[in-house]
Amino acid sequence: MITLDYILTLNMCRKAEDRGVRKQRPNAEWVYAGKSACSSMSMRSVIATLILVLAVCFAAPPTTAQTGIDIKGVIGTHKFYSYKIAVGDFKVVGDWSLTADSLAATVKKVVTDDLDFHVFFDTIAVNQFYIDVWEIKDLTPDVWARMGADYLVDGTLELKGEDAVVAYRISELHPQVQEMKDEKLRTKRGNIRRIAHMVGDAAVRQIAAEKPFFTTKIAYACAASGRKEVWLCDYDGANAMRLTNDQSIALSPCWDREEDKLLYTTFKHGSAEVWELDIRSGKSRSISAYPGINSAPSISPNNDEIAITLSKDGNPDLYILNRKGEVKRRLTDLPSSIESGASWSPTGQEIIFSSDRTGTPQIYRVDPDGVGITRLTYEGKYNDSPDYSPLGDAIVYVARGEDGDFQICTIDTKGSDFNQLDQTGSNENPHWSPDGWHVVFCKQVGAKYDLYIMDRFKKKIKKITSDGKSSNPAWQPFAD
Repeated sequence: MITLDYILTLNMCRKAEDRGVRKQRPNAEWVYAGKSACSSMSMRSVIATLILVLAVCFAAPPTTAQTGIDIKGVIGTHKFYSYKIAVGDFKVVGDWSLTADSLAATVKKVVTDDLDFHVFFDTIAVNQFYIDVWEIKDLTPDVWARMGADYLVDGTLELKGEDAVVAYRISELHPQVQEMKDEKLRTKRGNIRRIAHMVGDAAVRQIAAEKPFFTTKIAYACAASGRKEVWLCDYDGANAMRLTNDQSIALSPCWDREEDKLLYTTFKHGSAEVWELDIRSGKSRSISAYPGINSAPSISPNNDEIAITLSKDGNPDLYILNRKGEVKRRLTDLPSSIESGASWSPTGQEIIFSSDRTGTPQIYRVDPDGVGITRLTYEGKYNDSPDYSPLGDAIVYVARGEDGDFQICTIDTKGSDFNQLDQTGSNENPHWSPDGWHVVFCKQVGAKYDLYIMDRFKKKIKKITSDGKSSNPAWQPFAD
């Protein structure tokens, strides 16, 4: 924090200079250059100091690592102070090479992008004017503090054979510089992005006291190979890879709660069936292939049951299966409506779904035993694709506007507190991040469909695919 004492100290340095005394200025390289240089430096220092004072006056008060996030307060008010964090250089140690320099730059960029996207962080960029005025050569923690940062992440990178060793450090800068955490991580060079995500995760965990998601994956449907298959990518869209080769249509991936497995809907045998895919081994097996429609699976929080849409008894209704695919019970039984898009509450005590029983799709809630059906949405004539927040406080879904475009909206679990998240293009298939503070969805722009991620308070939005053929995203949950 810039204080009056600090400004007075700078003035004393300038007076000492007028007397020809060489005095070291804090975190700046001092070179005495005579009276004219002193006069010029005095004016520049005044300007730099005023800029810093104004920046501090209008900045949010610094937070502390011990407090973390007031979850109830943020949910109730949608207001919070972002953690101001700087990401410094990851300097190459040992033998320097272009490869090492490139990997170090990658680590810095990935960590910066991670923290800049997170709803509870704002990254602080270098104030180049301030650096030039004070002729600063080294961005020390004190310098970052005076440029507005409350926290700093930096480190080193060293190549050892085919491995890269990243040593990172997380520092709290107020009221004084204090190291909070340091750690060394080693990996193959080709896995450097994951190490960078792990550094970002450590910052979220250490500073915000929140479970981080930067190392999670997103499964989705993509037709980039010519047919719509299930694909997988990092949360930020990197390292995209195709998982299935059904040569038909694959949709609606759903994550297993404990293992690296997915359930998804496939038409590889002509009609809609639900299969399970082991991501690590690539092996798959049939879960639900009843006559008619088998679609939109959702796994319960205890990982034991599957809510699914089946039409085996005539009309598309909701059923509960065990993990072998055997029917345990039927949840809905209406002769002329379509029930789909089931999503479990984090406690497993409720299931939300979409039904057109009133003429157009609306969002409903039901107990897992099929009783207590309650309508939740009344805002808008067409509401579909619900997903229950992992925090248990909200439901995200799509609503069709008067112009025919679909928009991402949220309500609380009682159907109140309506909020529209994105108002551009046509959006569909929203799904919560595992921390409950962010959402992934598909946006249609013209004839192209791509995936985007954004936070629930509409601060930041980021495009993560660019093939124009991606949809149906599902964000990997936290492993218990």
